[in-house]
Amino acid sequence: MSLNIWLRRSVVVLLVAFLGGLACAALAYRTLWVRYDNALQQLEPRSERLEGVVNAGADIETLLGSASGAVAPWLHPAGEAAQNDVQQKLRQMIVASGSTLVSSQVALEPGADGKLARIRLTATISGEWPKLVGFMENLQMHRPPFWVRTANITRDGASSGAGPQSARLALQLEAPLVPEKATP
Repeated sequence: MSLNIWLRRSVVVLLVAFLGGLACAALAYRTLWVRYDNALQQLEPRSERLEGVVNAGADIETLLGSASGAVAPWLHPAGEAAQNDVQQKLRQMIVASGSTLVSSQVALEPGADGKLARIRLTATISGEWPKLVGFMENLQMHRPPFWVRTANITRDGASSGAGPQSARLALQLEAPLVPEKATP
C-alpha cells in the first residue's frame, strides 16, 4: 500500500508540474502574441504608406520630370568639363558682343548643406561703352543664367572726343550646376 501512496503523490506532482508548465507556456504565448500584435499595429500603417508611395511611383516620376524640366533651364550642365564649358560660353558671349576678354578665371565650388554646386567666374572685359551695355543685357537674358555677384566699370582713356568711349568691366559671376544623381 505504501507503493500506491507514492505512486499517487508522484502522479499528483507530475500533474501539478504539467499544469504549471502549461500555464507558463500559455503565459509566454500570450506575451509573445501581444508583442506580435503591437508590432503588427505599428507596421501596418507604415506598410500602407510604403504601398501608397510605390503605387504613386509613376505620378512621382512624372512630377519629378516636370520639376526637372522647369529647373533645367536655370542650371548649367555638370560634369568633368563643366568649368571649361561655362568659361567658353562666357567667352563666346563676350566675343559676340564685340568686346574683348582681357582675363578670366574659373573655380568650382562644390555644393554643401543643401546648396547646389556652382562655378565662380571672374572676368575682365574691355570694349566700347555701347558694346559693354549690350553684353550686360545679353548676360541678363542668357539661359542658363550667369548670376552677377559684382560688377565694376571704369572708363579707359580720355573722356573727351567725338569717338566712342571705351571702358573696362570687371565681373564676378556664379553659374549654378545641375546636381549629380546619387547612386542608390
